[in-house]
Amino acid sequence: MITETIAGSFKDFIAKTDPMQLIEKAVIMILTVIFIFVTFNIIRFFIGKILKGKIGEPRRYMVKKGIKYTGFTLAILYIFKSIGIDTTAILGAAGVAGIVIGFAAQTSVSSLISGFFLLSEKPFAVGDTIRVDSITGVVLAVDLLSVKLRTFDNLYVRIPNETIIKSSVTNITRYSIRRLDLSFCIAYKEDPEKVRDILLELASENQHCLENPPPFFGIDKLDNSGIVILFNVWFEKSNFWNLKNSIIIDIKKRFEAERIEIPYQKIDISIAELSDIKNKRSNE
Repeated sequence: MITETIAGSFKDFIAKTDPMQLIEKAVIMILTVIFIFVTFNIIRFFIGKILKGKIGEPRRYMVKKGIKYTGFTLAILYIFKSIGIDTTAILGAAGVAGIVIGFAAQTSVSSLISGFFLLSEKPFAVGDTIRVDSITGVVLAVDLLSVKLRTFDNLYVRIPNETIIKSSVTNITRYSIRRLDLSFCIAYKEDPEKVRDILLELASENQHCLENPPPFFGIDKLDNSGIVILFNVWFEKSNFWNLKNSIIIDIKKRFEAERIEIPYQKIDISIAELSDIKNKRSNE
């Protein structure tokens, strides 16, 4: 319907216009459209410069896109008006078509609306490491329809904004420091106070462990196999693996040197017990 209206108006414009006037109007139309595009590109450039550093990059990107599409829309409306097209009828038909398309693209519209919520709420930004359900990666872009991630095994993941809104999102690198939680078991014959002193000493000697907040030592519970120990240390977010690997290796080496037993599940069956079992079965 819209296409037929535009095509009919364009044919009438060419048929009813003198060739010389047609050339003149075409030149004026082209120059005006160029002027509109150049003007809005300049506005977009300066607005982007003004907003840089004052708002987040996703919001600035959204404002620049809005200015670009506004200029494009004005250029199209000017062309329609110049060739005598009734824009009121077209906009009315476009409204009906928009309703139909809206029902057919509910997911995209939902993701678009969710994108506005993400941009206003700002739970993460480009460069942050986030976890969405079972997916963990670095944020590459936050667009109106989706969020792009690069996982640590170098995969590109696109997550619709609608999914982000409905899911539990963890921003791993939001704050400058994080806490490493270690949990392990020691045998009942070991002295928990001695283990505490060893762990605090190892934490103080580790260059990746922060002194403030201080490390935490606690006894979680008395389990079937031994005493469950909780040990928490704080670190700068960029030192996660450096701290985790180094302190676990230090704990293992020190426990071995101090002969501190970390129990594990095992089954001890003596030869005498096996003989008794065989005798019972033979008597039966």
